[in-house]
Amino acid sequence: MSSRHANERAEVRRRGRIAAREREAAGDQPMVAETSTDLAVKPSAPQPRVETGIGFRAAFRGSFGRIPFKDDLRALPAILRTRAFFVPLIATVATIILSVQPGTISSNLVQLAVQTVLLPPAFVVAFMGGMLTRRGSWMLGGIFGVLTYFGSLVVGSAADLSGLPEGNPVGAFLSNNVANLSNLGALAGDLYGVAVSGIFAGAFAGWYGRFLRAMSPRQPIRTQKRDGLSRGKGGGRR
Repeated sequence: MSSRHANERAEVRRRGRIAAREREAAGDQPMVAETSTDLAVKPSAPQPRVETGIGFRAAFRGSFGRIPFKDDLRALPAILRTRAFFVPLIATVATIILSVQPGTISSNLVQLAVQTVLLPPAFVVAFMGGMLTRRGSWMLGGIFGVLTYFGSLVVGSAADLSGLPEGNPVGAFLSNNVANLSNLGALAGDLYGVAVSGIFAGAFAGWYGRFLRAMSPRQPIRTQKRDGLSRGKGGGRR
């Protein structure tokens, strides 16, 4: 009996060696069972870290800083090719074109657009440009302060203001701007006022944009969605 068991064990070992050589020739690696110790030592997969925004006080303090005037001036040609310049410019030009059409200036909606976009201080378009750029917001504010003032001169000269009732604030403002064209001192004062108010509006928009970015999570939402989609596709191949 003992010799028969020995022969059976020898046959089992021989078959095991043959099977191992066949797996090795086929490129398969022998499977090794993981022990509980291996599972305990094996580190878990690193989880992606989502960075959150900083506190209100830190964001408020960090949003202030020295204005890099020289760097902003050098970057001005590049800024003028971005949406921070073209979006407010389109709003300004569209308001001018709409206002000079026959009979449209008497509409309350058109008067509201003129008062919001063109009449100084040009806070809306200056703020819009400052929010869309990360540098040089004060420059864009000053530029649109001057551009919108000239736009109001165009509307005051080309639009038919006779259809507006007497005492209408929009008509009075436009007429006063046109009257200042013959007075260089008044015109220079107007240009200085609209430029300064635009600079302050753009600078405020730039500060507010920095404050919002400091308060919000640092990892963009689009990046988080892209990472989630990648993980989902990877899980489907398992």
